[in-house]
Amino acid sequence: MTSHTEQSHTGMIPEKKTEAKPGAPVAYLSLIREKYRALGHRPYRWAVNGGTPPFTPLARPLSRSRLALVASGGIYLRGQVAFHYRDDTSYRVIPADADPAELRVTHFGYDVTDPRRDPAIVFPVAALRAMVDRGKIGSLSPRTYTCMGGIYSSRRVKEELAPALAEGLTADVVDAVMLVPACPVCHQTMALVARHLEEGGIPTLCLTSARDITRAVNPPRAAFLDFPIGYIGGVPHDRTLQEAIMAAALDAFDGITEPGHIETLPFQWPGGTDWKAAAVNRQDVRMPRADTPRYQEESDPRV
Repeated sequence: MTSHTEQSHTGMIPEKKTEAKPGAPVAYLSLIREKYRALGHRPYRWAVNGGTPPFTPLARPLSRSRLALVASGGIYLRGQVAFHYRDDTSYRVIPADADPAELRVTHFGYDVTDPRRDPAIVFPVAALRAMVDRGKIGSLSPRTYTCMGGIYSSRRVKEELAPALAEGLTADVVDAVMLVPACPVCHQTMALVARHLEEGGIPTLCLTSARDITRAVNPPRAAFLDFPIGYIGGVPHDRTLQEAIMAAALDAFDGITEPGHIETLPFQWPGGTDWKAAAVNRQDVRMPRADTPRYQEESDPRV
């Protein structure tokens, strides 16, 4: 694995030893720092934003709003060009009613085995459609946006990806946006995008399963789910849990009035807390980074 030479230079995270505490969130910042050190990489400099983040109040309750979904787990539609792994700042537009069987997942920064079995755990569009049926949101924007959020250059996120997404979402005339990260760096990317969108007047909510990373970037609103990385939408094929998580996230979105607040969602990982110790001890699972598209299926480029 090569070291990452292009880094965010917006702040340094204080040194803190990583420990696996069953009742506490995983300390991803110190965990990743220690793993980089063990691999001989230079320390990655995470984006850090203090003070009060930009904050745009909801103009109306979500039950009367048009909500858009932005997901960073590397989801693309069969027939589209796949993402590449070297700071890919492009995005894909996927219809909200796309056939789940046509969805693909490609990403270098987290284990995509289960998301490929059930993309809903990183791309919760079906759960959001169910929320429309329940009346928790007025409507779902017909266009969703996806990206490969493992972008080490926070500068490029702020200068390239965030403005492009803002342009599309503004054209879609949305009232609010939910941002769904996957890998640790995805959490930084989505929080930076959220700050940009709120500066432009679009209310956002970031889901997060890496509380410390989200706290460092300081997005306007966030909802923390203490689940493993790559399962922010729930357990594969458990539609009841997936919809319950989304309902709770939407309640948090409606209820947060303090800029920078992170609401903790009331769910526990069904398998207990052993996954936290496993996350601390896990070997580096990242794939080599290159600027050629990385397709899930060999047949995808021929479609």
